Amino acid sequence: MKQETGKQLSNKQNTGDPKVTFITVCYKTPNLIRLLLKGFESAGIKFSYEYYLVDNAPGDGTGKMVRELNPWVNVIETPKNVGFGAGNNHALRRARGEYIMLVNPDLVIFPGELEKLVDFLDGHPDIGLVGPKLLNPDRTCQNSCYRFPGPLIPVYRRTPLGLTPWGKRAIRHYLMHQELQRDTAMEVDALMGSALMLRRRVIDEIGYFDEKFFMYFEEVDICRRAWKYNWRVVYVPQAQLVHYHARESLIRRPWQIITHKPTRHHIASAVYYFWKYRGAQNPHNEKRPVL
Repeated sequence: MKQETGKQLSNKQNTGDPKVTFITVCYKTPNLIRLLLKGFESAGIKFSYEYYLVDNAPGDGTGKMVRELNPWVNVIETPKNVGFGAGNNHALRRARGEYIMLVNPDLVIFPGELEKLVDFLDGHPDIGLVGPKLLNPDRTCQNSCYRFPGPLIPVYRRTPLGLTPWGKRAIRHYLMHQELQRDTAMEVDALMGSALMLRRRVIDEIGYFDEKFFMYFEEVDICRRAWKYNWRVVYVPQAQLVHYHARESLIRRPWQIITHKPTRHHIASAVYYFWKYRGAQNPHNEKRPVL
């Protein structure tokens, strides 16, 4: 297959409204962005699209690099690091696609995989959000879909309490280890935001990302709001991407709760999430395979 040049990709984008708007929010990851966009070009996407890169670290050279190497990408440089949700909102306000896909900088995209997500949404008009199977670089499966967390889940996942029998049970339940069939499309409470495709109509109905979440829990919040509006959230393992999941908020020493900035953001977002939904009922109680 002949590889499309940046000029050809740009021309494809300008032929009417795009099928998909891709959005990547980055912060000081120029090497990852270079590899991501190179892989995206090599994937030979079969549908029309537009691509937005939101650079949350203005002045680090990422925006300049992308404009030179990937002129088909629309670069938005924020005045400062505004966070994941607010960064996505910058692009969502400009997005013209029928579908929106959030793409983390640390993804590897293969030919034909994104088309599977588009085909799935085309065939299921009642489904609002879908996420692919995410693989580690060694091709083992990552945990990319979840139940809505209870207040103890962050505690179990960050302290030795997670090694207790009840802690392990709670984490397995949260990660859907028992009922989730890793090769069957299935309803889930929430999907990881690293690779998430949703209908533009969902955003029009439920609103943009809640910018009070600086980083973490934004996708859980938006999935919860989607279920409240009767939009189904579905794990679609037929589509597969590789994700170099770094877990930036993971800490190895107790004092890092204070000294490690991603950990502080994670804790702050968790506190806000549980306060926001205090007393609220789970809007999705039944996990069903999608036929």
